[in-house]
Amino acid sequence: MKYITMQVDHAQKYGINCAIVLHNILFFVLKNKKEKRNKHNGKYWTFNTYENWTESMPFFTSNQIKNALNKLRKEGAVLVGKYNRRGYDKTNWYSVNNAILQKAEKEIYWQTRLKKATDKNVYPSDKIVRPIPNKDTNNFMHIEPY
Repeated sequence: MKYITMQVDHAQKYGINCAIVLHNILFFVLKNKKEKRNKHNGKYWTFNTYENWTESMPFFTSNQIKNALNKLRKEGAVLVGKYNRRGYDKTNWYSVNNAILQKAEKEIYWQTRLKKATDKNVYPSDKIVRPIPNKDTNNFMHIEPY
């Protein structure tokens, strides 16, 4: 069984759809920080296409996710970057502002959640999401949805 989580204060400030999307991004940014990966310009990032976000949040359409991300970006909660190795790879990268990140790092909820996220048995349905591969090294960067 899957559950949807979000923070009430985020829902009050940005709306429910945005709060769910923000919660998802925040999880991956915190996880990537813990695992010391996807760091660019002093921040930790996660990446995905609108279509791939709908796989982890199938109750949203691509347009609903795009609208939520645009609102979060305009409100300053989410940062959007391009850190792809290939120019033709248009996958967006996402991070959160410092205030949201610092608050989350202090919360017991996130500390517990991240501790469990490293245990593969807790999330047996994890899938690896990959951007366009780097053909120079045949390596892929990946994130593991929860």
